[in-house]
Amino acid sequence: MQLRFRRTCRIRWFLILFIVLIILFFLINKWLIYTPSSIDFLELNACPTCFGISLCHLFETNNVQLSGWQRFSFFNNDLFNIKNIYYGTLKNQLVIFKKMAHQSEWIMFDVCRQNRSCFQQIKTTLTTLLPCSNSTFISKFQNAFITSTGFNNSEGQISLETTLQINLEPIVLSTLSNSGLPIPLYYGACGRVGVVSNEGSNLVFYLHSSFQFRAFLARELLISMHELNTGNSDIIIYYPDVNLENFVYNQYERRIKIIDLEYVIIVERNLFFNTNIDDNYENSHRKILNPNQYCSTYMPDYNVKQVCRYILLPPIETNKREMSSNFLHSIPENVNHQWNLTNMILACAQTESTSERLALYEQLLKILSKIM
Repeated sequence: MQLRFRRTCRIRWFLILFIVLIILFFLINKWLIYTPSSIDFLELNACPTCFGISLCHLFETNNVQLSGWQRFSFFNNDLFNIKNIYYGTLKNQLVIFKKMAHQSEWIMFDVCRQNRSCFQQIKTTLTTLLPCSNSTFISKFQNAFITSTGFNNSEGQISLETTLQINLEPIVLSTLSNSGLPIPLYYGACGRVGVVSNEGSNLVFYLHSSFQFRAFLARELLISMHELNTGNSDIIIYYPDVNLENFVYNQYERRIKIIDLEYVIIVERNLFFNTNIDDNYENSHRKILNPNQYCSTYMPDYNVKQVCRYILLPPIETNKREMSSNFLHSIPENVNHQWNLTNMILACAQTESTSERLALYEQLLKILSKIM
């Protein structure tokens, strides 16, 4: 009798524990783990001061899934997830969910927008992105973004003003992501979450790969960055924000993609009726040039210089603050002896001649192809 009573008690305690665990699971799932439709994740209540609602109908279905440790709300702060990005799928396609700013920046924005004078003081315009453009060209970017939001025109305008303050990237991507340039696809947004294609791991991940593979990646990076200068018949894109985290390798396309487009400078190609190489422009050692420089001088080698100087160059001081990533470290002696690779990279980074840098670019492509 006593044995049977003990068994009954154990079964009851097991059932109680099982029920408690189920309840805890649902509580954790509700309060600690973001689901695609979580209010705290999407912040839809903040709209139209958000990126749009064009994808919200998908966030309420199984078409959107979150994955990775970032989906735990505990990590939703600047200490653990400073970039405020999340991984998952959209219709079974790998994507990245980007809130486009640090969580603290969103909080500051919400406080600031309650005070109109504060909001006006930090007001940004599209001339930051398009410093040389007329109203027609600027409207092209404005309209493309407003269309991508899914809002009507008045709410879309509020969304545009919000995005101008937070991050220009959705404006760039909504206009250019289907242009064939080496940048991610932009699918749209729901609330304060923009959705872009997941193009792969950044170059930090490959920093200690074999030299031959890094040579391949370096070649592809040079090609992609030069393509921003030359790959579109209507625009020239200058990319000053150069670091390994901003470049990813798409292993399916075997191509380097540029993933952070917040600080690009876009210039209309038709501003330069003569696109012959000009060696007389001042070749500043600063990463960011005066906007007038972008508007007055055609610089087809600008992005190539950025890669040579800040990614490929051996570890020497390049200016008072910046150091190269030295992505092509540990160059084999026989390779350096045969191709003089270190000196070629140094010349590419330091020459003041545009024509010489473009010639070095072509030589580097050929050498890196033979090394791969």
